[in-house]
Amino acid sequence: MCGIVGILSKNRRDDLGSLVIEMMGRLQHRGKDGAGVALYGGIHLRDDEYLIRLEIQGENDERKKLIDSVESILNHYGDIRSISNIVEDESYYITDFLVERIEFRKIKKLALEIQELDNVAVLSAGKFEMFKDVGTIKKVDEIYRVSEKNGTHAIGHIRFSTESGVDRYHAHPFQSFLYPDITVVHNGQITNYWNTRKKLEAKGHYFTTDNDTECIVHYVADKLIDGFSLEEALESAVKDLDGPFAFIIATPNEIGIAKDKLGLRPAMVAEGNDLFAISSEEVALEPLGLETEYLAPGDYRVYRM
Repeated sequence: MCGIVGILSKNRRDDLGSLVIEMMGRLQHRGKDGAGVALYGGIHLRDDEYLIRLEIQGENDERKKLIDSVESILNHYGDIRSISNIVEDESYYITDFLVERIEFRKIKKLALEIQELDNVAVLSAGKFEMFKDVGTIKKVDEIYRVSEKNGTHAIGHIRFSTESGVDRYHAHPFQSFLYPDITVVHNGQITNYWNTRKKLEAKGHYFTTDNDTECIVHYVADKLIDGFSLEEALESAVKDLDGPFAFIIATPNEIGIAKDKLGLRPAMVAEGNDLFAISSEEVALEPLGLETEYLAPGDYRVYRM
C-alpha cells in the first residue's frame, strides 16, 4: 500500500525539491503513517566533511546533557564545524552536526556509538539530506521546507505501516553506514527477511530496526562493496529476496528500481532527455510530461548522472 517515488536529473535543478514533493503528494492516498525524502546534490561538502542528523528527545536539561554526550563522541572521531537545530519542540530536537576531518570508514562506528545513547536516534549520516517524520508529506515539507531545496536526485516514500514502529526513526528512507550515501524506499514485504539479515550480519552489517526495508539497503550495499555494479546488485536482489516488493535505491550518482519476480507491487518509470522518474502510480509522474511505462515482473532499471 505504500507509495514510492524517485527522480534524477542530469543537471542540478532548483525545483527538484518541489517536484518530489508534488509527486509524493499525488500518492498521499496510499498511507499517512509517515513520509520521507532522501535528497542528493543540494549540499556541498568537502571529502572529509559529513552531515550527521539526529533526533534528540527529552526535556531541556536532559537534551543539553545528551547534546554534550553527542559532541564528546563526535570530537573523538573528527571536529565539529557547526551545530544547527532544524526542529525545536518541547519534547525533542532535530539537530544537524557538520563534522570535518573524518573518514567515511569511521561513520558506522560513530553512528552506532551515538545510537547507544538513550533517547538519541541517528536519522542520517552522509553528504545528502534526509527528511522524514510521521504523518503526511505536507507535514514533512512544512517542517523541513523540502520544496525549497535544489539538487540532482531524490527518492521519497509515503508510508502505510504493516510492521515495525510508527515513529520518525522507522519512517523511510533507510540508510546503510557501510557504503557511502546509500538509501532505499520500499513498498511490499521481504518474506525471507530473517535469513537474509542473518547472512548480512555475519558479514558485518549492523541492523538498528526490525523493519524489512533496512534489509534491502544492507543487501544492496553489500553487493556494491563486493564490486558489483548497481545493475548487478538489483538483478541479484530480484533473485535472492522473496515476497511482494518494489524498491528504489539511491547512491551519490544514480537511482535504481527493482520489482519482485511475480510483479505483485506496482512500479512505473518515465524517461526524458535529461530527466528520469519512478513511481508506484502514473498519477505521480503526470507533472513531468514524460513517456511512461510499467516495469515488468522481475525487471530492474538504473539511471545515472
